[in-house]
Amino acid sequence: MLLAKRRRFDQKWPEQGWELDVPQLVPHRDRRFEPAAASVRDIRPGSPEASSGAETGEIAEGLLRDGYAVLNGLFAETAVEQARRCVLENSSLLRNTRPNPSAGHLAGFHRYPALEHLHAMLSTQPGVLDVLKKATGSAFMQSIGLSDITVNRSQEWHVDLLRGKYRHHLNSRICWGADGGGVYKVLLYLQSGQSLRIVPGAHIKAVDLDSDRKSEPEDPSEVTTVNVTAGAVILMDIRLPHRGSSERELSNGDFLASPKILISTVLGGESRPLTAAMEKGNFERLLDWDTRHREQGRIPQLPLN
Repeated sequence: MLLAKRRRFDQKWPEQGWELDVPQLVPHRDRRFEPAAASVRDIRPGSPEASSGAETGEIAEGLLRDGYAVLNGLFAETAVEQARRCVLENSSLLRNTRPNPSAGHLAGFHRYPALEHLHAMLSTQPGVLDVLKKATGSAFMQSIGLSDITVNRSQEWHVDLLRGKYRHHLNSRICWGADGGGVYKVLLYLQSGQSLRIVPGAHIKAVDLDSDRKSEPEDPSEVTTVNVTAGAVILMDIRLPHRGSSERELSNGDFLASPKILISTVLGGESRPLTAAMEKGNFERLLDWDTRHREQGRIPQLPLN
C-alpha cells in the first residue's frame, strides 16, 4: 500500500515563483503481521540452541540431515492471534473435505486478497528465507503456488511431492538425484500441538508416488512426534514422510470450540529442477481441486478465538 506524504518545494515558472504542494508516495508498512524481535531458534527437543552467528548454518544443516527443523520466536503473540481471527472470519472460503463437519481446507489461499497477507507472513519472513537459502544453496527462493489453510483437518501418512495422477511431472533424478530436492514446506502453527509425526532422515530415500500408503513407515520406532508452540514454524522437506491428526483425535469437541489451524506454503530454490517440476504439476492439481470442490459444502461458522 502506498500512502501520500506531503512535501512542499518551490517550482520556478517563467517570470514568477509558484509554491506547489505535491504528494510524495512512500511505502506503507502493515505492522500487524511483522515478525517478533526474537531471533530464529531451533527448538527441536534435545537440540542445543546455536549462537546467533552460527544458528542459521546449524539449522540448515539439520534440515538437510533430518528433513525438518522447527523455528521459534518468528512471530509475536499478537500476530498469531490476528492470523487466527483472519482465518476464522473468512472460514466460508474453506471447503469441508473430511468426515468431521468442522474440518476445512482451502488450497491456493494466496489467490484470495482477504488472505494474501497471511501467505506473505511466511514467504517473506527473513529467518525462514535465510535458512532455506543456506540449505538450497540458492540466492533466491521461489513460491510454487502450493499454499494451504486447514482447520481441524485430518491427514494420514504422505509426502508432499506430486502423487497419483500428477506423479508424471516428477522423476527419480529431480527428486532424489545429485541435484534433487531443494523444495520445502513452510508450516505455521496458530496454536500449540503435538500431532505432527515424521520419520527423520527418510526424505533421502526414494518412495513410490503411486499412492500415499507407500509413505507409511514400516518400523514404528523410527517415528518422531514434533512438539510445537503457537507461532512456531516448521520447515519440512517435501520428500519427508509425515502425518497429522487422525479423524478420531479431531472428533474431540474441544477442537470445535478452539479450532486447530495450520497455514502453509512451499518454497523452492529458484534454480532447482524440482522447483520447476512441482510448480508445473501443482498448477494442474490446483485446477482440479477447484473443480472438484467448487460445489462442495462449506464448513459452519466457527468461534472467533
